[in-house]
Order: sequence, then C-alpha cells, then structure tokens
Amino acid sequence: MDTHRPLILIAPSQTEYLGEMALRLSENYADAIVLAGGLPIVAPLTEDHGIYDELLDTVDGLMLTGGADVDPTLYRDVLSLSPAALAEGEALVKDPTPKRDAADLYLLAGAEGRGLPVLGICHGLQIMNVAHGGTLYHDIPAQAAAASGAEAIVHNKHMDGCLAHEVGIVPGTRLAKILDGGAGDSLAGGSSPREAADTTQPMADPLYLTVNSMHHQAIRDVAPCYVGTATAPDGIIEAIEQPGEAFAVGVQWHPEYHAEHAPMQLIFRAFVSAAAKGAAARAGA
Repeated sequence: MDTHRPLILIAPSQTEYLGEMALRLSENYADAIVLAGGLPIVAPLTEDHGIYDELLDTVDGLMLTGGADVDPTLYRDVLSLSPAALAEGEALVKDPTPKRDAADLYLLAGAEGRGLPVLGICHGLQIMNVAHGGTLYHDIPAQAAAASGAEAIVHNKHMDGCLAHEVGIVPGTRLAKILDGGAGDSLAGGSSPREAADTTQPMADPLYLTVNSMHHQAIRDVAPCYVGTATAPDGIIEAIEQPGEAFAVGVQWHPEYHAEHAPMQLIFRAFVSAAAKGAAARAGA
C-alpha cells in the first residue's frame, strides 16, 4: 500500500534580509502541513516559470501564504472608484511585492489547471480573489467603516497571532462542513489554544469561530467564481471558496498559529486529505 505523504507546495513571502531580497516563511505553515499528514515543499521565488511547472507536475496541492499587501495594480482596473479615491487608496498600500504576487498568480493558475487543491491564507486568499476579478479594500479603517450598530473591529490590532474576534460561517459551505464538529471549541478566552474539541458532535447553528486577525486589507468584491463563506461582525469578508468539487478555500485569518488543535487543524486536515485523494486518483488513472 502506498503510504507516501501528499506533497504540498508552499508559496513563501518576500522580504529583505541583510540588504538582499530573501524568502520568508513562518515555520507554522510547514508545521501545520506536517501535522495534517502532508509533506511540505517550499517554492523558490523565480521568474523561470518552467521551474514552477515542474514543481506543480510533482506536487499534490498548493498553499498560498500570508505576507505584504497585494500589488494594487492587479485590481485597479476593476475598482469602481473615482481617480482621486483610487489614488488615496493606493497611497495606503504598504510595501507590495510585485514579484512575489506574479509568482503566486502563476502558481495558482497552474494548480487550478492541474486540478490541484488550493488553500489560501491571508495574502493568499486575497491573491485568489484578485486573480479572478475580485477587488480589495486598500485599507480597512479608511475604506470600510463598520455599518451603524455593527461591532467595530481593528483587524491589525493583534499582530502576534492571538485570537481577536468571531466570524460567522455560512452553513452548508465547504468551510462549514470542514469545521463541523471542530468549531465547538472556538479557542475563545485567550491566545492559547485549548485541547482539541470533541469532533464527534456537530456544530450548533448559527456557526461561529473565533479567529486571529493580522491584516489591514480585505476583500471588497468577491470574484465571480467564489462565494463568501465567513464574515466578521463589522461585515468584512473573512473566507471564500469555489463551489463544486474542486478544493479552493481561502481564509483571511492565520489558522497555522493554532494548527495543533481543532478547529484550525481541521482546515489543514481537509486540505491535505483533498491532496491525498487527488494523488490517488492520478495514480490510478
């Protein structure tokens, strides 16, 4: 029996180190894949797309990670803003990494074309959205004030990964089904995850999950191929997915910080499981 772990390609972020550009990847991402039963492989940052094609032909899934702000030119043309408002918004974008974004977009298209499961986290969710015609808020405080009577949330108040606010999960979605039985332990009450939840019990309706929050940008318009699957109390979209059989899930929060325990671990388990099923199907073809 084939017991090989499914190979998961992780797209890292880009940073500057000792005066040179470098790859950046929190160990939490790789650890989360290992805990879920996968074997992580870190992608290089290169303009040689042939290398990405070889990697994508080898791996069983793609994970797009967090990082700096998405290059605003990627969604500029589809934003319904006046020139003045557009200029004001783009002035609030912080340190975009166009080379990294271009690599993520190529990897995403290649993974989709090969039918590989995709998990996007934070910046990864945003790349998924803009790749298919969606848009972003350049800056939540400046452009997405909470509606009257709604809870105001500072989405980048806790940059250490501690849990910050609830999100409401849309029942019946893939994300809801993934979390079913695991989100009863919402990790509420502090920054440290509690013991794994009893995953034999279904979640009550409505579905809520307490998440961390480390971003100042967010989805403005969901791309046509996706549906929103989670929302913060202030109305910010916190997760998307592609309806149908393909596993394409993006979350705005960082589940890798709490991947040792349910419910966050369930997201990675479902992703790696989808990768394993795809690998088995290709092997049997």
